[in-house]
Amino acid sequence: MEETKKYSKMLIPSILSVSVLTIMAPTAVSPALAAIRDAFPHISETQAKLVLTLPTLIMMPIGLFSARLTAKIDKKKLLLTGMILFLVFGVAGGFVNDFRLLLLMRLFFGIGLGIMTPLSTSLIFDFAPDTNKRSKLLGLQGSFNQLGGLLFMSLSGVLASISWRYSFLCYAFVVISIVLTALFMPSIPPLASPKNAAGGVGKKTGMNKKIFVLAFFAMMIFACYFVINTDLALFMDVEGIGNAKECGYALSLMRIPAIIAGVLLAWIMRNLKDWTMPFATVIMAAGYVIIACSHSYSVLMAGCLVVGLGGGFALPPISLFLPRIVTPRQRTLGVAIIMSVAQVGQFVSPLYTDLFVDNSMDGSGRMRFIVCAVTSVIIGFLVVAFAHTLPKKPLENCISTK
Repeated sequence: MEETKKYSKMLIPSILSVSVLTIMAPTAVSPALAAIRDAFPHISETQAKLVLTLPTLIMMPIGLFSARLTAKIDKKKLLLTGMILFLVFGVAGGFVNDFRLLLLMRLFFGIGLGIMTPLSTSLIFDFAPDTNKRSKLLGLQGSFNQLGGLLFMSLSGVLASISWRYSFLCYAFVVISIVLTALFMPSIPPLASPKNAAGGVGKKTGMNKKIFVLAFFAMMIFACYFVINTDLALFMDVEGIGNAKECGYALSLMRIPAIIAGVLLAWIMRNLKDWTMPFATVIMAAGYVIIACSHSYSVLMAGCLVVGLGGGFALPPISLFLPRIVTPRQRTLGVAIIMSVAQVGQFVSPLYTDLFVDNSMDGSGRMRFIVCAVTSVIIGFLVVAFAHTLPKKPLENCISTK
């Protein structure tokens, strides 16, 4: 990195600490989902899932708004604002007695998360202009995303076995990131951001419409990956395979191969290049097939580990197509579009599987995993076809993206 020598050595850990909080945060309390449904007996199974999916729905418009605000507001201040909302309303979810009030807390929690998510990735583009270093950092970011899942899911599962309310306390982890950001991250005023300085003054160009195609692929990959978070606790409960604590262990341990995948991602991409996505989605699909066929906790755990490995390879590479679609000056907004639409995948996930699966039929839980297996493979190969329509090298500010 050309300019990070001016900053503290804790800069990159500060950025990556935000990544621990973002992708997995909405579903961190998923081990408590069955207990939440029991605590509010008047709600349906689909309504219970809103606890996990509602934050992702509000994240889309907030993420786009957050990206626009970076043209006027210091990124550091914006990030800290998002983290404070994350802390207050994330923890507050465990203190309410009305389900509608719980959903309101999750809505405001989603606002904070929507501010944080695009910034967590755009900061890597700001401070890592070198392509190889950026690939490594995005891979590490993916590992930290999964590390967040490991920490949140395991802690949430243990806490949920005591009370579903305690599971929301896992969001207090954001205090560490707030301290790191406040102490070690430099201010990034709109006119003085490292990427603006490096990019120079170029001709203003329109946003390439292909960014929305990439965002759609990201949304579907997320929808397929996160079905395990929205459905596993309910699946285990219906099939009698395990309880909330065991679900928490399964969802947390699956992050270990995902963390390893993030570390290996740069090497995998050097060898497979654009074929990384189908490679990853085939692995993820295999894991879902194993889960769908499981009748014991050990087999189900094996399937979760395979899904985690495939997801670790599949999620980060989506952002690496971004420099081939938009100019450097457009990347913060580009990241916001991709991440915001991708997060909608968590909201879409149960609705998408509902299109193919009738909840009243026997084995409906198993069929949901099969639907996601087939869909993920299809999307993986569509991404390869899409990649062939893109330039091989990153765009510059002076090149039109139309």
